Amino acid sequence: MLLGLDLGTTRVKALLVGEDGQVGGRSSAAVRMIPVGEDGVEQDIEEIWAATLSAIGQLAAQGDLSQVRAVGVSSQGGALQICDAGGRPVGNIISWLDARGRPYDAAITRELGREWFARRAGHGGGCVSVGQLLRLREESPALVRAPNRIGFVGDVIVARLCGRAAHDGTSLSIATLYNPWLRSADPELLDRLGIEEAQLPALLEPTTPAGPLTREAAEATSLREGIPVSPAVHDQYASALGIGAVHRGDLMLGTGTAWVLLAATQRLVEPVIDDAFVCTHIVEGLYGHMLSLRNGGSAFAWVADLLGVDWRDSEQVDRLLSSVPAGSDGVGSWPFLAPGTGHGLRPNTGGRLMGLRLSHGRAHLLRAVVEGLTLELARYLGFLTGAALPANRIVMSGGAAGSRVTPQIVADVTGLPVATATEPDTSALGAAVIARGLAEGAADLAALCEAMRAPVQGLEPGPDSGCYARLLEDYVASLPLAGS
Repeated sequence: MLLGLDLGTTRVKALLVGEDGQVGGRSSAAVRMIPVGEDGVEQDIEEIWAATLSAIGQLAAQGDLSQVRAVGVSSQGGALQICDAGGRPVGNIISWLDARGRPYDAAITRELGREWFARRAGHGGGCVSVGQLLRLREESPALVRAPNRIGFVGDVIVARLCGRAAHDGTSLSIATLYNPWLRSADPELLDRLGIEEAQLPALLEPTTPAGPLTREAAEATSLREGIPVSPAVHDQYASALGIGAVHRGDLMLGTGTAWVLLAATQRLVEPVIDDAFVCTHIVEGLYGHMLSLRNGGSAFAWVADLLGVDWRDSEQVDRLLSSVPAGSDGVGSWPFLAPGTGHGLRPNTGGRLMGLRLSHGRAHLLRAVVEGLTLELARYLGFLTGAALPANRIVMSGGAAGSRVTPQIVADVTGLPVATATEPDTSALGAAVIARGLAEGAADLAALCEAMRAPVQGLEPGPDSGCYARLLEDYVASLPLAGS
């Protein structure tokens, strides 16, 4: 058996998985978000550790944990945890949702320029940890100075399991500190931040063990002492591994609170837009190009709540969506409800519902928002294909992947075949695939993925594709472009 852990932003999930990919047990435990003032969001690493132990402990009633051969760890990205020289946490985690570093990100991006960051961090500006570290250096300079360590949620939990703080390039990339051309932290950027590379967690390949499970961790979890523990990998890449989006031209679409697009390519290129994150993939020989649409499930939940529709009731939602034809009888939407706007648009562009008539009902509004999100997805796909990056198929995970209607809309709007994952906990499953690589000393994660990935259901673009092609053209033409 293999254990896959997913250290999410609001929940820690655990899967007990066989070598054939069959899930033998699953569990989860919630963790809190702690508001700090108007812009701050923090978490407590002790709560996340307790949730990790709880999630593992719940599995003991579902399977024999003494048979687990290895532990794989996936984690939320960019959640900053300062530790002292002994690895003890100093203060709370600064969440990736925390906005207090954004003015510092904007200032250093203005100073150094988009091209400087794109060549050194695979991203078009300071982001996530960069601004937070600059803020901390100004407010509490001793906090970020050696011998203190600059850690993140994933590697801190890995250290508690095996005694060594370790993560991979995907984790360091989302913190905007990783140079994918050098395959290491960027020395010039670290120098600008006043950080020594030795302060960062060990940077390892995903199939290189961070270390053996310690006696203390074994006693706390009922796992066997000495089994290998993986470095922490970013949860989106682990999810791609869990659903098999690991071949050139595969596009993983994570349909969570924000829709996230992760393209697998064999070419390392600068980010196609400033908001993209470019990194070495966890599958050797591939690179990842990750784009967040910022909006997604949050936009759909918003309109559903307003209309009195339980968005968790997939049967009701699908009935409503399927009761309206493609194009929502003339209702259109701009799905920009989350803070910020889509790439290339005027600042502060907000959401819209257009073309409303008395004859329209709540099903029209629901479908219009789904179509708006999918049209925006197609616009983002255009950034990738415009840079000659391949787009062969979309593999969906997350809430919308379980719909009978939304994946077909995605296929029709994008013109690409779509596969939907039947396993809900794809990041934890991807972590279990990595665990198998550790247990067997195998470096070919793509091959292990084929043996263990979640079953998928395939869809092809259908007869509504022509209608959506016209709607996409109208949608893009309607948007207020920056500078126009």
